[in-house]
Amino acid sequence: MVLGNGLRIIWLDTHIGVMGQYKALKQQFKSAVQPVAAMPPNQINELICYFEENVAPIEFVSTIDDALALIQYEKDKRIILISSGVLGEQIIPMIVSEYPRVYFFYIFCGYVRRLVEWALERGYDHCMKILDHESDLLVHLTRDMSNEIITLGQSYMSLHDGTSARKCFVTAETLEMQANAVDALHNRAPFLKRLQILQGPNGLIQQARDLGESQN
Repeated sequence: MVLGNGLRIIWLDTHIGVMGQYKALKQQFKSAVQPVAAMPPNQINELICYFEENVAPIEFVSTIDDALALIQYEKDKRIILISSGVLGEQIIPMIVSEYPRVYFFYIFCGYVRRLVEWALERGYDHCMKILDHESDLLVHLTRDMSNEIITLGQSYMSLHDGTSARKCFVTAETLEMQANAVDALHNRAPFLKRLQILQGPNGLIQQARDLGESQN
């Protein structure tokens, strides 16, 4: 798991259901945000499973108390919070004032404009994304994590650890391709900037492979 030792993702929403379960996540999402008719039923679940296995654990909670308990428990982790708009408005001011290790927020809701105004008034715009579509949220999260993982891989390169760097870059490549696959379902153009950095004979993946082989 590339970021798992230092990162936790907490997903707070009353529609998510029991902590740790996401078998019916797509159906539960439909009651909270706009559905994605064209998306295969299990695609969101597959993306979340990939996150849990390769990027960082995701903890699902349905109450503010459960979310705060997790934040308090994970004292040595950096935390990302995903929340519905209603619960986010209640919990985020508490988190910002008391738990700086929660460094970014993703909010999904059906009233983006009002939440954007709320975030701007409170000065949260630098650490928050607000979206009204579950696929958009997952694409943003996927690409943001990919960017963090590339940065981590570059740090390994500077330490001459080609094996760890390559693991980071390959994980980032997979995340970028998955995000593009979701975009394709909605006829959106693929985002290729990071793939162009990662792939090819001079890409980061090949550079990390060459570094690793030179050390064997």
